Amino acid sequence: MSDHYLKCQSVINEFLLKKFQNEDEIWDFFIRNSSSLLGSIVATYFEADDKKRTVSVKSSIGPVGEDIKGVSFGYEGIVGWCADNKQSIIVNDVEKDIRFSKKMDYGSGFKTKSILAVPCIVDNELLGIMEFINSLNGGFGETDLALAVILSSIVSQRVYIARLKGTINKLNFKGESTINNLSGGFIGVDLDNKVIFFNPKAKEIFEVGDEYLNRNVMDLMGLCPKVVNVIGDVLKQDKIVRRQEFKYSINGKDKLIGYSSMNIKGVEGENMGAGMIFQDITNL
Repeated sequence: MSDHYLKCQSVINEFLLKKFQNEDEIWDFFIRNSSSLLGSIVATYFEADDKKRTVSVKSSIGPVGEDIKGVSFGYEGIVGWCADNKQSIIVNDVEKDIRFSKKMDYGSGFKTKSILAVPCIVDNELLGIMEFINSLNGGFGETDLALAVILSSIVSQRVYIARLKGTINKLNFKGESTINNLSGGFIGVDLDNKVIFFNPKAKEIFEVGDEYLNRNVMDLMGLCPKVVNVIGDVLKQDKIVRRQEFKYSINGKDKLIGYSSMNIKGVEGENMGAGMIFQDITNL
């Protein structure tokens, strides 16, 4: 087993185990390590906007790496060809390739000799292009290309998952914020019978704190059996009620509660639990 193979394996293992704070850290780690493995002087990740057909330098290392960050241009040159065709490419003598554009060299003062470019694609979505410039070995080979494709695939999957998690967190935050700001009380339970929502208004109406969150719905029996029955009917029988009432006594006060029950649906409409929205209508 060669030293180079062991080094590749070590980098991949470190990448898979490493915790990154954001997407920029992922790309920075990737281009630095992949550049070393492929023996390139320059490595750049271009973020792609396939609808606008533009690419922008997201992260870059090399003599002019910091100078070209943020530079954007249309689908042109070797990188543009790679983005347009969604294909990897090796050009070991750019002067003889009509697809090569000298604009970046003119703007940066750097001299490009050889290029290896690989599209970063996940689920048919183009995230960007990885470009390696000027091989220390005199040119890039098929082995370099195969390694670049593997590395780009791994990092693309990691970035894609990070984006999905970010989107889910935003949706969860938005949903939680909406629920917390409801004028009525809301109690929600997931399919495992765990209380996942107990908003501020619910605490106010039932005069309790946060102690019911993440507990089994049956723990609410001591607080209000009616809540357990209503939510249980939704979970077990898919029985939904609208605008019903029940009387409730707490701390020596009699209250009249108006309520409705509902299914809790996911982003794609899947059933994720049951909920009950209610108000204190004693004085109405």
